[in-house]
Amino acid sequence: MRRQADGPLRRPLDGRSRTIICVTTNSPSLVGRGADSRGLRMKFAVAVFSFNRGAHLRNCLHSIEQGWSGVPLYLVDDGSDDPEVAQVLAEYASRAHVERVDVLNKSKNGNLYRNMQRVYERLSDDTLLVCLQDDTQLTRAVTDADRAEIVEYLHANPGSAILSPAFQRGTISVRALSDLQYDSAHHMYYFNRPSPKVAGMHYSDVAMFHVGRLRQAQWRFIEDEFANDKQARELFGQMAYLPCPWAMWVPNAPAYRNRAKTLAWRLGERWSRSGLYPFELMASAQVDAMRARDFEADKPVADRFLTLAGGRELPHPWAYDPLKRWRILRRLNEFEEWIKRVRKALGF
Repeated sequence: MRRQADGPLRRPLDGRSRTIICVTTNSPSLVGRGADSRGLRMKFAVAVFSFNRGAHLRNCLHSIEQGWSGVPLYLVDDGSDDPEVAQVLAEYASRAHVERVDVLNKSKNGNLYRNMQRVYERLSDDTLLVCLQDDTQLTRAVTDADRAEIVEYLHANPGSAILSPAFQRGTISVRALSDLQYDSAHHMYYFNRPSPKVAGMHYSDVAMFHVGRLRQAQWRFIEDEFANDKQARELFGQMAYLPCPWAMWVPNAPAYRNRAKTLAWRLGERWSRSGLYPFELMASAQVDAMRARDFEADKPVADRFLTLAGGRELPHPWAYDPLKRWRILRRLNEFEEWIKRVRKALGF
């Protein structure tokens, strides 16, 4: 039976996770481990999911090699037909355990949640799984101190199982950003959003998951991010956001819904100059300044702390949804999706 969360809502209660299928390095070195001040240890592993974004996948994996060299790596591809994805998978076959899933799933996120479930079930209870996707990357080096702080937090909060290592998007509304509150007692941020309809308060597909606490709660991934957020709320309470993040979605990335793109989506990507816009890894001085800031006043928004690589520029705030800036494209997309549902209902 699942354990029901108890205690204050903003406290984490018990853990769930989201995961990726595996790629393993055979290095048990300290780069994949963390210890708090009492010597409590956990193993760390990083998992990356991909679908049809070869250049983005390469960038994500390269950032991991730069920012967290030697960490056990888990990589799964959801049946891409992009030749560059196949090339990247081949290149990493000797460095990680690579798996390709060819089972067709036309849901919005493909086989993401099924693959996450399979991966998490393979890992030991003392593992903290960091889940990334091909359109994300590490934005700085993940240090021994970073890992120790995470382990310390989990030890002090035995009901917590999910933490976010990501920055906030610059497109976040003023109201939502005001709901992101810094808790000095835990040295973490929490969202104090009243709406249960908004994902990200208790769960995110890009997050860190305590495998043992997920298993204790008999967690199973549901094929919907909002449903997983509701499940996480019931089991674990609010998700903590790191005060000094080290991961982020890259802006203006091409994307798929139901493994396809509507005409509106394709037009939106063209008009917004969709492509690969990676981040420069933060320098030590930038990281020191981030750690020394006023956490209550200066919240971790990507546009504030990160820089696009190669001197490239995009309009601020950086965009992550090609339909967001054009109402006419949103209406066209809604019409196309309605036509699809009608055709399906009629058996076409």
